Amino acid sequence: MTPYASVALIKRGNAIVFKPPRKERPTTPTQARKAASRFWRGSLDEGDTLAKIFVVREFAGRLEIAEQTHGLTGWTQYITASPDAAKHSHLAACMKELGIEPSAALPPVPDVLEINGFIYRRDI
Repeated sequence: MTPYASVALIKRGNAIVFKPPRKERPTTPTQARKAASRFWRGSLDEGDTLAKIFVVREFAGRLEIAEQTHGLTGWTQYITASPDAAKHSHLAACMKELGIEPSAALPPVPDVLEINGFIYRRDI
């Protein structure tokens, strides 16, 4: 079972804030997104409005991030490297919740590799 972490960006007055992330323990990404959506929609304080919900998990040395903008249906999912995600404070908080070190990411795979005179090209 891969643990997930979720966090919500909340509009409070003119500022965008987020509460501490929460671990999600469902077995599938769909269940994790539904659980996160239910929790964050129900945990708003008076005067707060929900801006976005993020669900994060680590898979094969990279981060899978799913986000949903409030008022829109569907989730946008993308994959990013840990150091890139650590630049955003809300994603860095999720990484800390999951126990992921941004510096422990795998190095990027080169597009062209030469081994013993043979050239290997990665299809992009």
